[in-house]
Amino acid sequence: MKICLCLNIRRAILLIATLVAVVCLPTRLAAQLDRGEITGTVEDPSGAVVPNATITITNEATSARIGTKSTATGTYVFDDVLPGNYTLEADAAGFSKFLEHGIIVQVQQVNTVDVKLSTSNVQQTVTVTAAAPLLETENAQVGQTVTNQAVNDLPLATRDWTSLAQLSAGVSTTPTGSGGGGITPDAGSSESGYFRVNGVDEWQNDFRLNGINDNIEIYGGNYTLTNAAIVPPPDALQEFTLQAGDFNAEFGHSTGGVVNASIKSGTNGIHGDLWEYVRNDDLNANYFFNRTCSSSGCVSGPIPDYHQNLFGFTAGGPVIIPGVIHGKNRLFWFADYQGGRYVLPESPGGQNVPTCDVAGVTSASGCTATSEFGSGFTNLQDNINFNSGSAPADALGRVFPNGTILDPATTRTIPTSGLDPITGLTGTPGAYVRDPFYKCTASGCPAGNYAVGGLAGATYTVGNLNIIPTSRIDPNAVKVLNLFPFPTVLNKLSSNFPSYIPIEDKNTNTWDVRIDANISPKDILFGVYDRSLLNAYLPGYFPGYAVGQTDARN
Repeated sequence: MKICLCLNIRRAILLIATLVAVVCLPTRLAAQLDRGEITGTVEDPSGAVVPNATITITNEATSARIGTKSTATGTYVFDDVLPGNYTLEADAAGFSKFLEHGIIVQVQQVNTVDVKLSTSNVQQTVTVTAAAPLLETENAQVGQTVTNQAVNDLPLATRDWTSLAQLSAGVSTTPTGSGGGGITPDAGSSESGYFRVNGVDEWQNDFRLNGINDNIEIYGGNYTLTNAAIVPPPDALQEFTLQAGDFNAEFGHSTGGVVNASIKSGTNGIHGDLWEYVRNDDLNANYFFNRTCSSSGCVSGPIPDYHQNLFGFTAGGPVIIPGVIHGKNRLFWFADYQGGRYVLPESPGGQNVPTCDVAGVTSASGCTATSEFGSGFTNLQDNINFNSGSAPADALGRVFPNGTILDPATTRTIPTSGLDPITGLTGTPGAYVRDPFYKCTASGCPAGNYAVGGLAGATYTVGNLNIIPTSRIDPNAVKVLNLFPFPTVLNKLSSNFPSYIPIEDKNTNTWDVRIDANISPKDILFGVYDRSLLNAYLPGYFPGYAVGQTDARN
């Protein structure tokens, strides 16, 4: 006896696709925040409501149909409608069929489409072309929808469509320089995804993708990549809505705005696109501060490396396996990918390095012994030479030049008599004083290596200040300090290394896969898998190992 187990392959594939979509769904089923709604009332020519009328809406791109009946009060509701263009059909016994084309459903928008049935000829069909509503009448929320066409037509230097939320009423840029962290454009820029809605802090915005929480949640840190965890390429976006206030009860994450975005779905036709955007240093001018200046003038350095390549694709259509399944009107797929390869110069700044008074040296021995590098950091006279003025008098009435370094080992309290036993000077009883580092002369020092002022009325020599005994210097610290680069601007204590431009190396990979299954007029299922990867190398402010570490993020 033979036992034959037969399997309908077509149904099996549809079942597998459905299971995949279920697996991709979030673990907690929530309200479909990325959907729209169509509602209205069915009436006869006299204005009386028509109950039990059959109402069907059809997605004009996928031919997916959803059906319902009007209630006893003549009302109907489709409350879980994917964004797109729809045709509404209404049919009731004794009335002509009613058709309305071009109903545009957008994220979190409620469309009111009232149906006026006609009794003129039950064999006729009354066709209406929908007009854009002038006012949202079904809820009080305030917001603006940015369509796929606007996302693709408006200039986006970084391809970050979340920055377009700044076009909405009540939205303003944040203070310049905050946020970004070297990965995305800093706040205050029109390219930035950081913005304030109705004056609320930028960290109080809520990002939703396909109805799912899309926020990077960081608590207690001072670094974040962007407000949104997953930012699909603009070409993959159906549309997004910025809701600025008077939200429905389903929103309660934040007190700022809600950016609600939806990924495209496949359609009955196969559609897609390819792109690559290129920017590089061949097209750029040089940085103003990328130069070395001396008494004879300034010389500009080479234009720093700058490379930005953004490339990717989108594609979608019906699921078709020849001889097995034809997904037209039933099963659709959509996929997108965007890769970014960046070599980006950081903004040059006036960094501070130890002093050296000889230009172009390659080792500390090339600097003179009066500089910090050349003296092995025992002569810190430049701290005085490149300063001006004097510090306020101390508790003993001594006045030292600005930049004088006081020795912490000499910290003491002036006795109640007011007479300081080290210097012989009289000062404020109970006050704390310190003596500066001072090189002893041939005449000797009354109190070791310091003795500034000595006996009452004695004077000190400025040229002997800030000379540090070698016994007080850790040789390991000297080796660490020697890791700093030599100054490119001489005779300055600060901003003496302005020309170095750190280079940031960053790779990004973002992709999304979506499956839509139209199981029946009352059952539509979809699943989306999103992935975003970032590998970034953020250099320090100095070349080599002077900073101690660089910042690599994955």
